[in-house]
Amino acid sequence: MDIREELKKRILILDGGMGTCIQQTGLEYDGNNDALTLTRPDIISGIHKAYIDAGADIISTCTFGANAVSQEGYGMQEQVREMNLAAVKVAREAADNAGRKVWVMGSMGPTPKSLIITAMMQDPAETFNIDVLTDAYYEQAKALAEGGVDGFLIETVTDECNAYAALEAVRKVQTENGTDLPVMLSASIMNSSGCLMTGLSVIDFYESLAKKGPDTFRLMSFGLNCSFGAKELYPVIRDIASAVDCAVSIYPNAGLPTAHGYDEGPCDTADALEKMAADGLVNIAGGCCGTTPEHIREIALRLKKNAPRKF
Repeated sequence: MDIREELKKRILILDGGMGTCIQQTGLEYDGNNDALTLTRPDIISGIHKAYIDAGADIISTCTFGANAVSQEGYGMQEQVREMNLAAVKVAREAADNAGRKVWVMGSMGPTPKSLIITAMMQDPAETFNIDVLTDAYYEQAKALAEGGVDGFLIETVTDECNAYAALEAVRKVQTENGTDLPVMLSASIMNSSGCLMTGLSVIDFYESLAKKGPDTFRLMSFGLNCSFGAKELYPVIRDIASAVDCAVSIYPNAGLPTAHGYDEGPCDTADALEKMAADGLVNIAGGCCGTTPEHIREIALRLKKNAPRKF
């Protein structure tokens, strides 16, 4: 089943927050979620299964920070390949045993370092540059592809230059392997103005992709994740839906974090996403920080009755 064609037929449901579910287990660890695919694959497997049972059509690997730049802070940069292969194995087993078609997307998140901020600092001692980051993402993307993902999810983009590095790395892997695995690209905006951390609007960011490299980056989907509450993201998603020629994705945080957790319950998030779906704006919907299988269950229940955005 071709996911690109399926997106034209129905809204596909993405999973929710991985870190949120890990924290709910009460596990004591150093915060390196990606390393749990090596040390506690049972926990990661259980989370994947919970999201599938809740109605997720797409699950993302627990590899958000499984790249050498991010793992350097934990002293685990030499285990990046092993982490990614282990994460795909766990996700692949959960998806393949679902009893229905579930796609596995290889998650590639941002790093603690921003190329634009690094350039602004003009520190001659700083060795972090686009080549270093592209190599790190290449190592990750190569392992994800080797493990058997159905596509790549470059997510929580706040710095357009970091995203270009990830896209170039994925393109290099695709070229070497002779594959055309679908690519999802998802940005995180700082406020209702619809801008990345760098100040670039998400619409300008999307349009700039056509100017990078000898060919345009061929995206399966473009959209938003993380950010803040889903209701406040409606105007930006509406603008994205009118500007892009690919599928549109939305998987927001469960509102903003408070002393008692995130402030949106499953019905709150589902209400906002249902409005987007009813207005024909989205093709993929799920949750990010603070969302749980309960959020995804409610989102799936509400959105599966709506037609997808036409593209």
